[in-house]
Amino acid sequence: MRKPASLMLALMLSAGMAQAETILLTLQEYPPYMGEKLPYQGLLTRVVVAAFAQQKINVKLESVPNRRAIDGVRMGLYPGGFGWAKNPEREKDLLYTDPVLSLRMVFCQQKGREIAWKKLEDLAGYSIGITSGNFYSEEFDKLSKAGVLQIDTSNSDVSNFKKLHAGYIDLLPIDIEVGPYVLAKNLSAAERDKIFCQNQAYWTAPLHVVFSRKNPNSPRWVKSFNQGLRALNESGQLSSLIENTRREINQAN
Repeated sequence: MRKPASLMLALMLSAGMAQAETILLTLQEYPPYMGEKLPYQGLLTRVVVAAFAQQKINVKLESVPNRRAIDGVRMGLYPGGFGWAKNPEREKDLLYTDPVLSLRMVFCQQKGREIAWKKLEDLAGYSIGITSGNFYSEEFDKLSKAGVLQIDTSNSDVSNFKKLHAGYIDLLPIDIEVGPYVLAKNLSAAERDKIFCQNQAYWTAPLHVVFSRKNPNSPRWVKSFNQGLRALNESGQLSSLIENTRREINQAN
């Protein structure tokens, strides 16, 4: 028996509404927060995926080099990415969600060559290793451009840790969780024993999901994500999700 046209249309509309939307996001390597080989592709990744799932939006991840992860979104090559702090230059090209997690940026140093400081200006004259594409705070950027801070740029945090171990740089700014994780994965026990990361933070950096201003869907995605993140938080799921995921990642390290 043929179904009436009105019924067929209703069924088609229902099927379309039931099909979840999928969004493509860039995935960078910044363990334990993000990484292709980490459980759930990282702590931050799991939260981002869970928040979108609250709004029936699926996330497809594409692993790309860190610099391309942000520049590709800024140029409109990808719809969005995550794990990025705000800065005025990026905000020209990107829309930001509410903060998801925050980094605590500290300095790693060689043992026996500890450098005491109270403000960033106190570090003038020391060689500071940074990673290309990363943002280290507006104050850090301003002092670097003014020549107050002596900057040595590498392509990865691993390269910077090897430079630190060899004494080519004096300081390495990095998140307090990322630093020990990168050390444990990439340097020997003997090498790690010569390096320590201070607990003193120079910057607390909120991390966001970002979307290209070139994409007309971006304002809607920002709104959907914020609603999903709020729902996770208000239900109590967010804190347990973070705790459980952090434990699983640390156990796998």
